Formats: sequence, C-alpha cells, structure tokens
Amino acid sequence: MKKRNTTAAILLAAFFSTSIYAAAPISDATVSTASNAELLKRMDELTRVMTIRNKMQIRFQTQLDQLGQEVNQIKGSIEVFNNQLEQIEDRQRNLYQMLDERQQSSSTNQSTSAPEANQSSGDGTDKSAYQSAVNLVLNDKQYQQAITAFEAFVIDHPKSSYVPNAQYWLGQLLYKEKKRKEAKTAFLVVTEQYPESNKRADALLKIGIIDEYSGEIDSAKSFYQKTIAEYPSSSAASLADKRLKAL
Repeated sequence: MKKRNTTAAILLAAFFSTSIYAAAPISDATVSTASNAELLKRMDELTRVMTIRNKMQIRFQTQLDQLGQEVNQIKGSIEVFNNQLEQIEDRQRNLYQMLDERQQSSSTNQSTSAPEANQSSGDGTDKSAYQSAVNLVLNDKQYQQAITAFEAFVIDHPKSSYVPNAQYWLGQLLYKEKKRKEAKTAFLVVTEQYPESNKRADALLKIGIIDEYSGEIDSAKSFYQKTIAEYPSSSAASLADKRLKAL
C-alpha cells in the first residue's frame, strides 16, 4: 500500500512539472507577438511621417523653383524698363541738344547782323562755358557737377543770351535730384525774367507739375491754365491740358 502511494505521488509531480514547462513557450510567444505588432505599428507611423515630410519637401522645392522663375522674370522686366527709360532719357537729352544748337545758331546769326547785340550778350567766353556745362549733362552724365557749372555760368555771364537756357537746365537738373523747391525757383527765373525764351512754355508746365506734387493744387491749376492760354499750340500746352483735366 505504501509503495502504491509513493508511485502516485511521483506521477502527480511529473504531471504538474510537465504542465508548467509546457505553458512557458505559449506565454513567450504571446509577448513576442505583441512586441512585433507594436514595432510594426511604429514602423508604419514612421513611414507615414517620412512620406509626409518628403511630400512637403517636394512642395517647398517646387515653390522655390517657381519663385526663382518669377524673380528672373521680374529682373528681366526691370532690365527692359531700365533700357527703355535710358532710351527715353537719351532722346530727351538729344532733343535738348538740338534745341540748344538751334538757339546757338540763332544767337550767332543775330550777332553777325547786329554787332552791338554781341557786345551786350556776353564777353566772348560765355559760349564755351555754356557748352562745357551742357557736355557735363549730355556726354559725361555728371549731374551734380553740371548743376555747379550752370550756377557758376549765370553768375559769371549774367548778360549772356544763354542764361535762359542755363536757368532751364538748372531747373531740370534740380528737379531730377528731387530738389523741387530749388527747381521751381530756377524755372520762375525763366518765366518771369525771360518772357521771349523758347523754354518759357516748358518752364511754366514744370512749375505746375512741381506745385501739383507739392499739394499746391490751386497754384498748379493756375500755371497749367497759363501754359495753355499763352502757348496753345505747344506740346507743353497739350500736357498741361491733360494734367489739368486729371485734377
């Protein structure tokens, strides 16, 4: 009887021992499966984030390329505009030069027919001094030096027939340098002291423009109207009429 009980105990011990050892792999497999699922989930999330980031980088690069193209187009437009502006300025300078040459030719003819007029127009050095000042504008494009030269000219040659033109040049150059008050003073000298000058109509127009930009609308209208009334067939009158209607 005692031997049978001992045998039963050994069998039970072996059974429970086998059950414990057999259950262990199932538990480990479950944990391993959960870990793999979590890892796969994280990898999927990382892949999604990387995909989004790559799409954003591609989008940003595309936008940068588009901006680069737009900048190049703008640069090209600016270059074209600058070239056109330079051509306009060149034509304007050529026009002034032609007018000055005509004025000089007219003065020479008057001097030939009336020697006494030559004595009152200057001391003989005014022509070269005036032309030197003009060359600073037309050839050298040294505008500040040209302003100084024209200012010196009207002081050194107050009786020269070139003084009205020199004053008009002063007005143009000062206006270009955004010195509107000084420019207006130069133009007023032309309009008030030299009524026969061929620059007077343009000087009246320029004074009107300066007053308009300065907010002196009533004064601007007055000068525009004066330009139209006194020089109705001039290009200055046509421009004055357009600006007057726009006020």
